[in-house]
Amino acid sequence: LVPTTAQAEGSALPEALPGGGSAAATFVSSAAERGSETRGTLLLEGFDPVAFGVAHDRRGATFVGAVGRWRYTALAAPAWNWREGAEKPLEGRAADMELTAATLGVRVRMATATELKRCLQLQALREAELGDDYDTLHAQVAKAKAAGVEVEHIERGEERLKSLRKLGLHVAVGCEKDTLREQMQWSKVTDRRGALDVTEPCTASLECPCNAIENPGEILEVRPALEEHLGSANADRELYEELLEAALAVEEGCVWKAGGKFIFSAFNRNQSVIALTRMLTSHGRQRCSELLLQLVRASEERYGGFVTAVQINFHPHGGTFHDQHRDIYSAKQRAGPNCTCSFRECVGTVCYSLGSSRICLLESITDEQSALDACCESCEGRTERRWLHSGDAMFFNDKWNQNHTHGIPSMGDEKVGPRISVAFLLGAEA
Repeated sequence: LVPTTAQAEGSALPEALPGGGSAAATFVSSAAERGSETRGTLLLEGFDPVAFGVAHDRRGATFVGAVGRWRYTALAAPAWNWREGAEKPLEGRAADMELTAATLGVRVRMATATELKRCLQLQALREAELGDDYDTLHAQVAKAKAAGVEVEHIERGEERLKSLRKLGLHVAVGCEKDTLREQMQWSKVTDRRGALDVTEPCTASLECPCNAIENPGEILEVRPALEEHLGSANADRELYEELLEAALAVEEGCVWKAGGKFIFSAFNRNQSVIALTRMLTSHGRQRCSELLLQLVRASEERYGGFVTAVQINFHPHGGTFHDQHRDIYSAKQRAGPNCTCSFRECVGTVCYSLGSSRICLLESITDEQSALDACCESCEGRTERRWLHSGDAMFFNDKWNQNHTHGIPSMGDEKVGPRISVAFLLGAEA
């Protein structure tokens, strides 16, 4: 306990206390003039310093943690390597403080699961604030809000975001409107209809469970669907061009880099249908909003469930990619360090392909989340390279997602034009 100007009256606090132990000490100000208040700092090993004050008249403030608070809980946890997706620490500590008159009581205990989550997310937020990566900081601010991090830390992060926006750092290379306008023209679309799909089974064993075309409960369907859902032979081109023109009409920064591709969303990265369609309508892109809502209704009617989120991916050229992944259907699954999904149980995903043909890589998985067992230690799994063409819809349910990953690999030096995909996450019916 270190007041700004104070000395112990009698025995000071010990350097350490055993679990279940207690100690008390009295400090008195050594200032020549007492003034309106006495301020100090509480130092506990592993915790951030905690400020406090004791008022001596109405002009002073009695507080702990921040002015206006008489109770405060400080949190501490081991360092977490969140950028590399490391496992989170399983334990943390909490220090409950209460200031009554001139007595500051402190009780140290194990942190609850909620407190540990908040503490770790504050770690990530503070580290993200130190860099110039707008996308990472934006994600950590959103995750800090969801974790209940104190408002003063959120506000500091948001101020940092504002300063990065003033520097133009919210618009990543390749996301500039002039670049999108030039690269995403429909005239550059390439069509590979007739190209053959390629399947590579596990060769370690012919009986490998990975080689099953369809496992019990799985559904995977790829078919032309956009014309049926939107009622027009040119529905794919119309929706493609409406989405592109919308991206060029809204505030710069609504197209942002995510891995090897770009995402088009509301400026605040909210990927709900409501957030996206409201933005489109407010910027005069009513037709685009209508087409998306029509597609939502058709998807829910055909595939069941209800659309909880939409992800619109821009692939300006063949060098873009979407890493192999499972879609996140519940909080039990691990997501990337910048994922801000609000998890709820889902039953499937439907993704519509617009523009250039691209290969979708499908891989069977035998990890702890999968229901598939490896045939042996040298199990290779089964891979399939399936072409997705403009107007196609690919739907898979939760059982298929459990046992497989999917992604869009880079086409390397092959000449491939621009593509847009519209993916709907289908939530379970209440």
